[in-house]
Amino acid sequence: MTQHPSFHAEKPRIATHPVNGGDALLFSITPSPPQWWWRALRVHAAANPALVRPWDKEQESLIAVVCPTLEGLTAVIESMNSCVDQANDDYRRELELQDQSAEQLKTDKADRTRRIHDLQAAIDELYDRNDAAVVA
Repeated sequence: MTQHPSFHAEKPRIATHPVNGGDALLFSITPSPPQWWWRALRVHAAANPALVRPWDKEQESLIAVVCPTLEGLTAVIESMNSCVDQANDDYRRELELQDQSAEQLKTDKADRTRRIHDLQAAIDELYDRNDAAVVA
């Protein structure tokens, strides 16, 4: 099995939320994830009640959430890390499924090639036998 990269959230910085304009925590995601990974993260971040207004900037490898109170800071950071871990798991499973599909496609192509070869050999044998019977 191929080893797939894991992505993680860096230390957040305080900035302006790109949607509502209030204070936000911006998390950089490293290394820069592919599009499918972002889809998985969006699902998990949107479902997590500790993350208010999650908004990603995929091209910049950033995700913003509304800045919590000091008391809620740890919960938000832990929630973001949990969502990133879940997206990593989803992404790994997707890549494994793609690998399995590619292997199945190779197997299916090889099976088809053998089947076509066997059919052609049977056709050739039938016609060679018929041709020999006509000549005799």
